[in-house]
Amino acid sequence: MKALIERFFGGNPPATIPLSPKEHEDVPVQTAHPNGHFYSPVVDPDSIEAQSARIWPEDPEVLGIDFNEASHRQILGSYFPKFLPEYDYPETVEDSDVLEQFYTRNSQFSWLDSRSMFVLLRAWQPRRLIEVGSGYSTLLAADVKRRFLDDRLDITCIEPYPRPFLRHGFSGLNRLVEKKVQDVPLSEFAQLEAGDILFIDSSHVAKTGSDVNFLYFEVLPRLNPGVRIHVHDIFLPSDYPHDWVVTENRSWNEQYLLRALLMYSTAFEVTFSCSHAYWRHRELLKEALAYPDGRAFGGGSIWLVRR
Repeated sequence: MKALIERFFGGNPPATIPLSPKEHEDVPVQTAHPNGHFYSPVVDPDSIEAQSARIWPEDPEVLGIDFNEASHRQILGSYFPKFLPEYDYPETVEDSDVLEQFYTRNSQFSWLDSRSMFVLLRAWQPRRLIEVGSGYSTLLAADVKRRFLDDRLDITCIEPYPRPFLRHGFSGLNRLVEKKVQDVPLSEFAQLEAGDILFIDSSHVAKTGSDVNFLYFEVLPRLNPGVRIHVHDIFLPSDYPHDWVVTENRSWNEQYLLRALLMYSTAFEVTFSCSHAYWRHRELLKEALAYPDGRAFGGGSIWLVRR
């Protein structure tokens, strides 16, 4: 190890030689800098609050990304009126370890996210769905599969920390892989073909060895052309919600990685974004949702396609 480091640093290794994984087990976890320090990935809420007007403007703008307005108009103006009237899920259901029914006001996948997934699965009729991060969205996909896709959708969940109802299993779920996605062979994703879906709902944190880095650097570049990609908790053109950043101090950063990717790459095309629909197509969204009081709401799902 020491020789490798000396070669990497041109004969001038850092003052402290990194420990091996075994040696590291006996060393208390420390950080070089406290949370909120400018070198720390954890934000300082007070500093962020002082910049609120700049970070969360009234009319947020994202430069360099083609959000594909024509696709938004088609989905909201054509797909939603055709399929959303059959979105008939209860608002609430008592959670249990053997939950088998999707309900809208769950804690993880609701609002425009669940409605758009319902509509898009109906419109696209994929043959294969791999979910990285699973749970309530899986209940929804499995129900769409049973009722509207003639059971022809193969659903695989990759989830290292499954909720009890996911581990228990339910009709429509083909397979649960109880592993971190970093430990899943890349061949698992190579089977996805044009029209299939890779559903990503990750830890939302890009850091050394993270699931986010693995997905963006190892999985996405290997996907076949035409594979559709869903990423959750993406709020472009806005930043992450104010309360998430300032009150809860989540310090998520996946959105910034995806934003940079879409700004400087032609390999992925935006198909639909719940947040973008809310900010830029609100009147069409109101018509698509068809609430009597004319309400509109967004979400955190963005849908892409591999070119």
